[in-house]
Amino acid sequence: MNVLMTLLFSLLAIIVPLALLIAVIVMIVRFIDRYEKRADARLELDRQTAAHQQQQFDVLVERLERIEEKIETRP
Repeated sequence: MNVLMTLLFSLLAIIVPLALLIAVIVMIVRFIDRYEKRADARLELDRQTAAHQQQQFDVLVERLERIEEKIETRP
């Protein structure tokens, strides 16, 4: 019985650190995945913002060109 208890505790001494190491690795991987998803979302938002700003800039350039044409056609 005493040998069985010693064997059980030695087995636990091996399994517990391995389980903790695996749990830490899983938590790190999940954290990295969440961080990458947030970074991808921010990148997509930045792309959309840049596209919207480019559209606004194009509209302003068109307006400026029309204004310049009107000024040139005046006598």
